Amino acid sequence: MNLSEWRNLSQTSDGCLLLDLDYSQLIVEDGQVTNWPANASDLGYRQCQDFEFSDNDALTLVQEFELVCGRDILSLVETCFLVGAAAGAVLSGWISDRFGRRHTLMAFVTIQSVFGGILAFSTSVAMFMSLRVIIGFASMTVTVVSFVLVVELVSGKWRTVIGILNILPVAVTYVLASGMAYLIRDWRILQLVISWPWLIMLGIWFWLPESPRWLLAQGRLDELCGLIERAAKTNGTSSQLPTNYRKTLEAAVPREVQPQQEGAGSEEVKGDSLEAASSHQSGHVNPLLVVFGGKYWRTTCLTLIIWLTLIIIYFGLTLHLSNLGGNIYINNAVAGTIEAVSICTSILVVLKAGIRRSLIGYMLLPGLCCLATNLVPSQTGVIALATIAKCLIGANNAIIPTYTAMQYPTIVRNFGVGMGNLAAGIGLILVPFLWHLEHIDALLPLNVMGVCGLIGAIAICLMKDVN
Repeated sequence: MNLSEWRNLSQTSDGCLLLDLDYSQLIVEDGQVTNWPANASDLGYRQCQDFEFSDNDALTLVQEFELVCGRDILSLVETCFLVGAAAGAVLSGWISDRFGRRHTLMAFVTIQSVFGGILAFSTSVAMFMSLRVIIGFASMTVTVVSFVLVVELVSGKWRTVIGILNILPVAVTYVLASGMAYLIRDWRILQLVISWPWLIMLGIWFWLPESPRWLLAQGRLDELCGLIERAAKTNGTSSQLPTNYRKTLEAAVPREVQPQQEGAGSEEVKGDSLEAASSHQSGHVNPLLVVFGGKYWRTTCLTLIIWLTLIIIYFGLTLHLSNLGGNIYINNAVAGTIEAVSICTSILVVLKAGIRRSLIGYMLLPGLCCLATNLVPSQTGVIALATIAKCLIGANNAIIPTYTAMQYPTIVRNFGVGMGNLAAGIGLILVPFLWHLEHIDALLPLNVMGVCGLIGAIAICLMKDVN
């Protein structure tokens, strides 16, 4: 029989229930059932036990584990990764501040790649979900620590430039992921492709430099001086190093690490380190007490609001572009390309207008675009406004980590950025359920994102400016 006719005849509209009759007794001639029971509508329905899917060329998690009809737990499966990411956002800061940026970063790159590969051999949904929690933790740790490491290797305007460019590969990978997902329809093979090749990154473990600011905060001057001399040699500026630069660094070491040292230091290094020193009580500082202490509690609360609202908009649009219609592969590739251009352009905007004013604009405009969808009659107009909003908020997503890092001293900078990522993790957990609101009204999710944009812009206005 014609498949659509068979479905209409025997099943409910969602395909989950089947008429309760003996199908082996039916006779089909010329594509028509000749002895269909007259009282079929009175027989009732039974639950389907076996399923067929329209896309036979693909092997997805939903198809393999039949996550349909009472087992539709895809939002919960996605949430497992996001719960791990939320935990990684907080704990990664403590781990990195305790053991260093370099070793933490490379250790969790290894965990992410190894467990990502093991995930491809999952034999059950429970195993898949458990591994996704671990991978979520590792992924967020890599994201936070890699950012903090690169911004602590530079200073001045380059900290802003490098901090923004650190997010650029994210937009590029949206394009690459769309192409890979289009060509590789088996989720297990795709998982291996995006996981195990990156074990090659372990080759740079001992070549990768440690954060000089972290080494200074820990009082590890021998390693710090070696790193400075290596950088000067690479740049051809060894002859320009002051003869007494080690004494300058010794003067900037926190008191509890080297209590007998006194002297003058460079303004930037000394200021950064004295601020960190004032946060210490004894031994290693408790970062939670610092970020929620008298000096930083207001900054931390506003940071939580900004990151939460930003991520609800950013990933609300990124992960659910298909909800707005169109081809999901093309939508993601186009949006990723435009976002990459937007991130590069944002560097010029930030250097010209300043980081705080740029953040306000990049938060306010996406919110207005989302709210403006109520005034557009066509679906094409809605998609266009949503794409513009995604690209603008993508630039904000690239700038906000740098701005957050500038709000905290070195010794708790990683933890401060981690607090922002904690709020981001909560936002990510909410995003899969946000789009359930479209069953009430098609534009309700976009309206919620629009309000988040306005709230986020107000929160940024209340933050202190940084240079």
